[in-house]
Order: sequence, then structure tokens, then C-alpha cells
Amino acid sequence: MIFLATHQGIKAWIQKTAAATLLARRFVGGENENAVVAKGLELKAQNLLVSFFHLGEYVTDKTLVDQTLASLKKTMVHARKADLDLHLSIDPTQAGLIQGTGACQQNLTRLARFLKSLERPGNLDVLMIDMEDASVTQPTLDIFRHLIQAGLPAAITLQACLFQTPDDLKSVIEAGGMVRLVKGAFAEDSHIAHTRKNKIDQTYLSLAKDMLHPDAIVNGFYPVFATHDHRLIQEILKTARKNQISPAQYEFEMLFGVRPDLQQELVQKGCRVRLYLPYGKDFWPYAVRRIGENPKNMTFLIKSLI
Repeated sequence: MIFLATHQGIKAWIQKTAAATLLARRFVGGENENAVVAKGLELKAQNLLVSFFHLGEYVTDKTLVDQTLASLKKTMVHARKADLDLHLSIDPTQAGLIQGTGACQQNLTRLARFLKSLERPGNLDVLMIDMEDASVTQPTLDIFRHLIQAGLPAAITLQACLFQTPDDLKSVIEAGGMVRLVKGAFAEDSHIAHTRKNKIDQTYLSLAKDMLHPDAIVNGFYPVFATHDHRLIQEILKTARKNQISPAQYEFEMLFGVRPDLQQELVQKGCRVRLYLPYGKDFWPYAVRRIGENPKNMTFLIKSLI
């Protein structure tokens, strides 16, 4: 799957074929800003929230960085007109981290300021900074803290697998911020991260309990649990009920096109569910990784290749 995701020839061929439309529709919200906002409205009618993400990662070309930032600003304008939350996800490398920490910080500051200029009271408007591999963890955290200190609407993604995450989480809780907790999708070295699935799951649940502690919620902290793991979700729900945390005080986040049955199950229970909604033309690397994570989706890959 990694080979298929990174092979430029296969990507170029697939993204030009009509059959690939099926694959794109499954995991991607649309090719452009208008299409993804329209998809966001469809999902809103199903009581699902969205986080917009412009496709592309580890961007080395400054022109592509500028295009991504411009597209996200257009998406915000369209989303505001449509009365959707201005909830955007962005990888630091999409915002120029490969060019330098200073450039990335400047770009994300401008983006967050633009978002703040469009904020509406009562909306969950925020720039959610994604977390990439461990080589960029510290610069990402430093940029996030800069944005928060500047009074900008920023949130951070933390990975349960990393040894440093409990301390990082504690500092954000104390600041009354927002954290999206993920297990961690990168193969990190054992000296900086848990590598066994059961240990990662245990750590995720331990961190989730910290995020749902009554003192954290009273302090203004907002937890986001990004997982499709049904067992973990049930434990999170149990903890929230035990601590008398209402469904409006936290949310679950899942990938668009993955486990729609579970998404609706949670919505019917009164939970707040947000979908990570990517858009753009460069859909192949993203979509093929979703298939790699769940072989049940192999049918969509086969139909794209024949």
C-alpha cells in the first residue's frame, strides 16, 4: 500500500481514470472548496460535524504551500456563508515546515488570524494542527503554543504512542485548550514511543481519562477523541458518564468514509461526531492508505484498477 500510495506513475494514471471517481467519493469530500462545503452541508443534515483538510503532505514546493493556504481561506469563506463550523485541519509541512519553522509559524499565524476574523460566537471555530512524525513533534508544539499565546483559535493533535505525550497533554489541559487525541500512525523508534498495540491502547485510554477529568473540563479544556476503536469508544463513554461530562463537552472524530455505521450509532446516542473531510485533486495517496488500514475496502481499490 505504501508503494501504491507513493508511486507517481500509478498516482497520475489512477487520478485520470473515470473508475477512480468511486474511490475518491468514498474517502474524499470533493475536488474543490465549493464541493467540500456542499458535502459538509450534506453531513450536517445527518448531524455530523466536519473538519476540512486540503489534500497534500510533506510539501517541499513553496508554491503548493501558498496554494494550500489560499484554498483553506476560500473554504472558510464558503463554510461561513453556509453556517458551518470553521474547523480546519492542517499538517505543519503543508504550511511550510520543510522550508523552516519560522515560515511555518508565520503561515499558520496568518491562517489562524483569518479564521478569527470570521469567528461567530457559539461555533466551534478552530485551526486544528495535525501531528506528523516524531522528527517534527517539537517544532509543531512550539508553533501551537505561539498561536495560543497570541490569542488565536488553535488546537493540537497529540499521539498516544509517544512517551512525551502525557506531559504535553498536561500543559494543554492547564491552559484550557483543545486536544485531538490519536493513537499515532507513524512507525517510531522504541526509545521514544510505545510500539505494541496493547500498550498504545492502554495509554490512549489513560490519556482519555485525564482529558475527561472534571477539573480539566471546568478549566475550559475541550477533548477530541479521534478513533474508530469501538472498545475504546465504549470506555470513553463510560468515563464521561461516570464524571457527569455531557456529550456537548467533548467529541469523537473519525475519517470520512470509514465506519459510517459507527458514526451514526454514536450520533443516535446523542454524541458529537466530527468527520475529517479531505478535499482536492491529489486524492490517491490518501485514499489508498485508508484501504491499507482496512482491507474490507479493497473492493474500491480493485474497481479503480480495472
